[in-house]
Amino acid sequence: MATSMLLDGDHIAWLGTDEQADGYRHSVDEVVVLHGALVTPGFVDAHVHATSTGLTLGGLDLSRADSLTEALALVEAAARASRGAPLIGHGWDETRWPEGRPPTGQEIDRASWGSLVYLSRIDVHSAVVSSTLLAAVPSVRTLDGFGTDGVVSREAHHACRAVALRMIGAAQQQRAHLATRAHAASLGIVAMHEMAGPAISSADDLRALLALSVEVPGPLVTGYWGEISSAGGVEQARELGAVGAAGDLFIDGAIGSRTACLRHSYLDQEQTSGAQYLTEAQVVDHVRACVAAGLQSGFHVIGDRATDIIMSAMAMAAESIGIELLRSGRHRLEHAEMLDDGHIEQMARLGMTASMQPMFDGLWGSAGGMYEQRLGSERAGSMNRFADLARSGVLLAFGSDSPVTDIGPWQAVRAAVRHHNPAQRVSSDSAFEAHTSAGWRAVGIDTTGRLIAGAPAHYVIWDTKSEDLGPDRLPRLSPDRELPRSLRTVVSGVAVHDTGEVAAQ
Repeated sequence: MATSMLLDGDHIAWLGTDEQADGYRHSVDEVVVLHGALVTPGFVDAHVHATSTGLTLGGLDLSRADSLTEALALVEAAARASRGAPLIGHGWDETRWPEGRPPTGQEIDRASWGSLVYLSRIDVHSAVVSSTLLAAVPSVRTLDGFGTDGVVSREAHHACRAVALRMIGAAQQQRAHLATRAHAASLGIVAMHEMAGPAISSADDLRALLALSVEVPGPLVTGYWGEISSAGGVEQARELGAVGAAGDLFIDGAIGSRTACLRHSYLDQEQTSGAQYLTEAQVVDHVRACVAAGLQSGFHVIGDRATDIIMSAMAMAAESIGIELLRSGRHRLEHAEMLDDGHIEQMARLGMTASMQPMFDGLWGSAGGMYEQRLGSERAGSMNRFADLARSGVLLAFGSDSPVTDIGPWQAVRAAVRHHNPAQRVSSDSAFEAHTSAGWRAVGIDTTGRLIAGAPAHYVIWDTKSEDLGPDRLPRLSPDRELPRSLRTVVSGVAVHDTGEVAAQ
């Protein structure tokens, strides 16, 4: 096992023992003695929304609210502080509140003193909005998903969200991008996959983020543009420098908002089985267009019926373009929460990537949790099949979907190891790999994400000592233990986070 590492600029030049390292001591610029601190490859967050995350970090975060009453108090305090400026907030989850319901538009109007307000649910697939925001959205009352109580979903939500996003100026956007990257770096993230698209951000937003990631040291950013090819998504992705017309290209919505597309109705709202945003034919055409353009395709897919659609379409695409050509693209499914055995077998056969979020199970997979409330215990018990996917050879790439769940890679690793369904638990080293090297492989880079000679110098120094490590040489992650803390996060040989606790001799 290596205990010393030599860097040459932005790459790792050598690894070996402390005794072997003594031969380099007088020919290097500096020597850093770690006193037993752990060094690992840096984490990759395979699904992030940088602007929304940054706004939540420094703004109205309703995930902190333990009740509807508390949420309304937070809105009122934010409205007073903003002095009538538009408010964008995020994170309410009525399934955790004793009241068991979201706020109404009237309650938001009163709490905000009539301000223009957009408050997204924790899954960002529905929102509660103020009457002043509704007034700014033409014909919103005719759109699918409009609710007279101020809660909007589906097309009505997309329209309201578009208006809310236009309220974000360039300076505020840049502050959000900087905040997200700094926060991610402090948690040991060295790279992240930004999931942009016309329904959730804008081309200008992605363009600015990608430029910033080149100009300002921090976690590297790989961009995805989630727009269907028939609307110009492939051309837009190429113009932006995205690696795929993929990511949050929505087949359906989310379980919490009851918009994930299901084979059978929701347990707690039997009149609906969710929303379907794309057809099988559209998916086939999109995959073909992406392959022809040399881009990854990929889709947001959660419900079992939505997954039926995407897997049937992928099989049709494989028949027309050839399975080996399709496999070479490592096409992605984001979330993939409701897979059956046939879906998993097909994903493995077609060389697909499952971009998944362990904290979804961590937050919603417990007995009586949101999954069970919406779906019942039988369906809830077969969600997020990490172990089955790994055994089948499907590439698992872990992320947060921040701000849906917090950026927190060690929390995610722990959630995957401690899945609420014991049959779907994976080992610590498998979960760690899914959150490190697999994130690089998911974008077609096979030479990064490990501490080996010649690899890019993307690594993290943790405060974890040897006595805190398990047999796999990774930190023990039992619930009673504090999670590792980054002392220094390094990207391409440059420290992008440093607590000052590690110093050169």
